[in-house]
Amino acid sequence: MDSKQRPWVWGKGLAAPWPTAEQVQRWKLWLRALPAQWAEGSNTQRGRVWVASPSHAKQRPAEPSVNTCVAAMQQMQQVIAREAAERRALERTVQGTQAALAQALADLDRVRNGERQARHQALHDELTDLPNRRHLLERLDDLLGQRHPLQPGPTVLFIDLDNFKAVNDTHGHGVGDEVLRITAARLSAAVRQGDLVVRLGGDEFACLLLGVSDAAPLHQLCAKLLHAVCCPMKIAQLQLLVRPSIGVAICPQHGTQVDALLACADAAMYAAKRERCGYAFGTTLKAINAVNTNSADHSEQPA
Repeated sequence: MDSKQRPWVWGKGLAAPWPTAEQVQRWKLWLRALPAQWAEGSNTQRGRVWVASPSHAKQRPAEPSVNTCVAAMQQMQQVIAREAAERRALERTVQGTQAALAQALADLDRVRNGERQARHQALHDELTDLPNRRHLLERLDDLLGQRHPLQPGPTVLFIDLDNFKAVNDTHGHGVGDEVLRITAARLSAAVRQGDLVVRLGGDEFACLLLGVSDAAPLHQLCAKLLHAVCCPMKIAQLQLLVRPSIGVAICPQHGTQVDALLACADAAMYAAKRERCGYAFGTTLKAINAVNTNSADHSEQPA
């Protein structure tokens, strides 16, 4: 088959189907006839293809020459080799893309974990792993902003450990830190799930309560917190007793703003500490300011 007879051209190999159905049929006929042709040695010379008689030519379709078939097979091998090389290159590209994607996902997870860790550290106390003051302020501000004017708001409890400085001075800061960790765990276990226990700093803690604005359940909760913290603490060979003072501020009775509620709870806590009564409920910010003004006026009077 010369160049004019070839139905498949290399330059069009990717644009046209190859081999054609006609070529496949001709190759099959030629391959089936080839053993019989080579077996008839009397009718052929060694190394040449047997030439069919006229009667055979009428019965059989024209058969391609050996050179034509070899050339076609070589051409087919070249196409297969090229396609195999392209497939291997594509597989390498896919593998490289998958590796790059996996690395990008790993980097993204690392960044996200770093962001989560940084935010956790920014909003939590390092010693007790409780939420810190910043966390309390953000959460309280959100709750007050979402509160309906006719609905009760959150309740804030300030908790301070009485005479905690003596624990540090007598037994060292290591023991004092363990007292703070035990106190944090006891407070967290005493409140309901969903309530927030916060370490404000030093020996001061806070609780943020939702849906509790009546005096009766708050009295019960304060008594429960007092009992939980006052239980003896065994630290190494020591057995320590720590007593807290608790101040309670309720929204909206004692304020509807963050600063007002915190100031009321803080004032109630110091009132409980002065009276040694365990816990005390706050008053309005106006009453607190009046008490502070009266105290300042009395301090300025001559002796």
